[in-house]
Amino acid sequence: MIFTMNGKRFETPTNGRTIGDILAELDERAEASGEIIVEVRLDGRSLKPDELADASNSAASIEGLVELLAEPAADLKARALETLLELVEATTLALESGEPASAAASRDSWTDYERSFAGLFSAEEGSFFDAFADRLKTGNTGPRGEMRQLAAKLAAFFGERLAELRDPAGAMLAAACLFDAIEADLSEVPVRLQTGKDAQAMHTVVLAIELINKMVRIMPEYMRALPGPLIEVGGAAMPEYYGALTDVLKELAEAFENKDGVLIGDLAEYEIRPRLASFFKVVRTAAVVA
Repeated sequence: MIFTMNGKRFETPTNGRTIGDILAELDERAEASGEIIVEVRLDGRSLKPDELADASNSAASIEGLVELLAEPAADLKARALETLLELVEATTLALESGEPASAAASRDSWTDYERSFAGLFSAEEGSFFDAFADRLKTGNTGPRGEMRQLAAKLAAFFGERLAELRDPAGAMLAAACLFDAIEADLSEVPVRLQTGKDAQAMHTVVLAIELINKMVRIMPEYMRALPGPLIEVGGAAMPEYYGALTDVLKELAEAFENKDGVLIGDLAEYEIRPRLASFFKVVRTAAVVA
């Protein structure tokens, strides 16, 4: 059996292996390069899911041709998000029209969309998507105007995700500006916790965590968009930097669980703030070089 991905032959041993074994290997390779396999053809014929399952059990050493078509995951998700934003607006207009047929068509459209694209979303994105879709499907639309407000929040949330995919470098620079806005406050977290300003302190810590989540979310496509690799952050190689940041976040989670305000303050000022400052300094340097 000959295997190709996007027209390029994939050389790998086939004796004693199944087609499914090779497909799994190719899927891992596609994922590592930020791609998703969207079609599998056997001897020129596109396979349906049930046909693919049957073919996967066949020996990989038999004669034939397996062709895989892979697309960048970012492109695929960007198209899905564009469609989602259009669907949100169309659904809102349909609900406000008061026409039962339009509302029913919108519910069907959400079901079709979920079937096609739900697998592209993270758990956080999926829960936001499901909350809106479930209310729509059950007819629990609430008072007039409530669904438009929910739709606006949904559009803003996924609009941000779309902007990150379209321009990861610009999104990372925007994240750097967000850090600038809270950097001084991170240094004040210990003092605020000690002087009864807990709400202000915790608000800053939550913003920092959301910023880190945004940074991590953008990172894969940001790294691919750079003309050269980010080798070091604050004197540490990227894997080492990420590992240390992850350890800090774990310690922060434990501090929250134990309601240890002193440790939360120390982590905010002496661990999170300087690590983010080092990272975004490199981001700005990379933007100048690019």
